[in-house]
Amino acid sequence: MNPNRSTLNDLFASSFARYLSIQPTGLRFPHGLLRSSVPAILMTCSPARTLYKHRKPLCRSLDGVRSIKDETSCASCANRKDCTAQIYLELMVDGVPYRLLLAYTSARNFMQFASRLTQQGINVENAPVIISVRDRGRWGEVRFISQPAPPQP
Repeated sequence: MNPNRSTLNDLFASSFARYLSIQPTGLRFPHGLLRSSVPAILMTCSPARTLYKHRKPLCRSLDGVRSIKDETSCASCANRKDCTAQIYLELMVDGVPYRLLLAYTSARNFMQFASRLTQQGINVENAPVIISVRDRGRWGEVRFISQPAPPQP
């Protein structure tokens, strides 16, 4: 494994904070485009936590350990029990990096997908994937499908 990988991931994550949001009818990109299905490369995944107040994020941890807001440790935070457990994904879509936070059913779907990849001997990092959203009325459920890697020339 490349020892600089962690440093590159940190640089990647901090330099390009473009979040995709999950809508009932698809993934909303920061520039407003809504797509029901997106081919992507899964760069990294990790546990995350977000503290919401009135449906707005008050505090967030992209590693499930330390807040990105003020470097507070999640383990010692008095509000930890009110945080939403999530999975944080860094994706490459059409050559552009994006972040996606998954909770509840979408997070479960991702964990099942990652488990299937691992059982097939496929590394989750750098895996090509098709991400789609299933309309559940007031919310969207994210689903993951393994995409064959493009043939090497």
